Amino acid sequence: MVAPGHVGDPDVDREAGKEARVAADLEFEPVGARDEGPLEQVADPPVRVGQGLGHPDWALADVEPVEAHHDALGRPAELGVEDVGRDRGLSGAVGQRYSPLMADLQIRVGDLNFSARWEAADAPATVAAMRALLPLETKLIHCRWSGESTWVPFGDFRLDVEPENHTSHPSPGQLLIYPGGISECEILFPYGSCMFSSKVGQLWCNHFATIEPDDDWQERLREMGRRVLWEGAQDIRIAEG
Repeated sequence: MVAPGHVGDPDVDREAGKEARVAADLEFEPVGARDEGPLEQVADPPVRVGQGLGHPDWALADVEPVEAHHDALGRPAELGVEDVGRDRGLSGAVGQRYSPLMADLQIRVGDLNFSARWEAADAPATVAAMRALLPLETKLIHCRWSGESTWVPFGDFRLDVEPENHTSHPSPGQLLIYPGGISECEILFPYGSCMFSSKVGQLWCNHFATIEPDDDWQERLREMGRRVLWEGAQDIRIAEG
């Protein structure tokens, strides 16, 4: 006896063949959403930058691409990618589009120049009081008690501010003021390690501005300290930029 090569239900076989043909026909047909009408193109959402990316100094903003913006010289922006690597360090050169940002303060000690920014967010009352004193032209002398720092003594003058953004351990390049009381009113301008103090002991002072770093600001700061220590009092001028 020879077994048949295939045994099966003819009705089942017919259904299987029909499904295979339907599947083959559907394989090459486009697939779309059911009962949702024609497709609609949706614009890209705004890109969030600044604090949304975790940077502490940038304001939160929504940025959307806008055509026909003009650059700093009034020319319409061109589409494309431009290599600006050669523009670095060409201050004042022809073709430079954007001027450097102006600093809040300009400080000159002898022939040494510094730019600084107000600490207005953390010391608003102190910044307001200091602005009323500017421009300030006086002498800068070396500290006697605080360490590697210089100071501007104000004698019996008093600044009407309370402790604000205050510290006893300032960093080099910070500008601070003690409004007076236990000791005389003074501006503190450290160039190295120091702890703000007087003959009566440790004091606090309000941090109201900070030197803006550039290529050699630390070298200039140390040179300022060396001159004040070894050559004596230096002329200092503080004015808004």
